[in-house]
Amino acid sequence: MPLTTPVWTDNVSVIASQALARNAVVSAALDLRSKHGAFLFVRIGRTGTTALTNGVEVRINRTLNNNAVEHPAGIVLGPGLSAAAQSTTVNADSASGQNVLGVASTTSWAAGDYCLIGGGTAREEWARVARVISSTQLLLDRNLRFTHTAAQGDTVRNKADIYPPVWLQGGATYDVIVDYGDDTAGEAVRVEVLAQTYDSDQTV
Repeated sequence: MPLTTPVWTDNVSVIASQALARNAVVSAALDLRSKHGAFLFVRIGRTGTTALTNGVEVRINRTLNNNAVEHPAGIVLGPGLSAAAQSTTVNADSASGQNVLGVASTTSWAAGDYCLIGGGTAREEWARVARVISSTQLLLDRNLRFTHTAAQGDTVRNKADIYPPVWLQGGATYDVIVDYGDDTAGEAVRVEVLAQTYDSDQTV
């Protein structure tokens, strides 16, 4: 009996990783008119430690008439975390393929923290803390994608917002909007939105 499996395109950049200043908004269109659908992945990291006034909000709006008419209501994610973040730096060589990150200090870090490592560098990656091993080591729940060295001293900050994937039905276009316009305190944040599109079915 033939087996039908979906054909996916991974790591589709909807909003490329970028700094978003307070009182600013960034948006992009996602065209799924020729797709069965897509999973949307949204993540927002801190570039500072100051508490945000309200937190960043994400809106996903389906557009009317194949993007010719806006419809400013849809799925709302957030507002995200607003508490002050903790910041540390990588101070021990931590190789890709391992899940232990050596840092200057783990004070006030906790299991379950989502964090941004090396934001704005070629080594930028996102992680979740599984456990605080010691005063200078964090155990992550998956292996590092990049090597982070003591000499590079990449910054590591928690209080990142990493949302569960959002399923979007195909045959339509969507506006993806990241809104940092309602905050009067806090530094810029780092924003990235990716998609995994369900393109077609393959029979094998």
